[in-house]
Amino acid sequence: MINSVFNKSMSSAHLKQQLIKLVRLYPILALSVLLLAYLLGGFSERDNPLIPQSVVITSLYLFVGLVPLFFIIAFIVVGNASDKEFSRNRANQSNLVYEDAFDLPTQVMHGYKLALITGREPTLTGLTGDRYLADSSAKCTITPTHIPPVAGCECGFYAYKDLADAKFELSINPGAFLLDVDLYGLGFTYQRGYRAETQVVNSLTIPKRCMRCRILPSALFVTTYRLGYDDISWWQWQVRCVICSSSFKDEDKLSIEQMSDKLSLKI
Repeated sequence: MINSVFNKSMSSAHLKQQLIKLVRLYPILALSVLLLAYLLGGFSERDNPLIPQSVVITSLYLFVGLVPLFFIIAFIVVGNASDKEFSRNRANQSNLVYEDAFDLPTQVMHGYKLALITGREPTLTGLTGDRYLADSSAKCTITPTHIPPVAGCECGFYAYKDLADAKFELSINPGAFLLDVDLYGLGFTYQRGYRAETQVVNSLTIPKRCMRCRILPSALFVTTYRLGYDDISWWQWQVRCVICSSSFKDEDKLSIEQMSDKLSLKI
């Protein structure tokens, strides 16, 4: 495995995380503003409210209009910054040339990532739709002749370095599971993660609570039929509690131990 000589700046990714966290707070902030407006007499018919009703209503209109606009502009700016970072990394590909393969630096690549469990026969599936086993080598679907990863391509197995980054992505992908992985072979290391040739999944973590009701403890896996865009459909496995899984047929259920055997990994 090799360590690339350039580190990908993740300032834009960090800003994106912060923006998403702020968006989650927006409903609470909006309710707080409405409560404040009510306490200040903005919705009162009294002759002498603490603050004139017209001022309160105008402020609410500005809040409702400007705050979402701010988020839209911020996401556009962060997206453009991310594109520029990608272009800079592509321009630095010439720095990856080594005259002797034995001079390549080495690094242990242990990380975390997200995956779905899809298919009638359970299979690990990346968020991009690529399926793989617990021990797999990457294959490029765009240029099958080269061996991933390649500097000028996006092929290969990806993983985050820090568990916190993976957990944040899990919070915006509620149907996915958290994987603990080791990457091997040829690879690149970035500020927040890795991209490598082969991958071994060490374990899969399931949520403690049912993925449907979010209240009762997880008990077993069930599969449901999902419909997507362009007539794309698939079977997706989730963990449910005893009550939320009671209506499923036996052939649509697997215990946690059975799923562990099917995927050949620790759960």
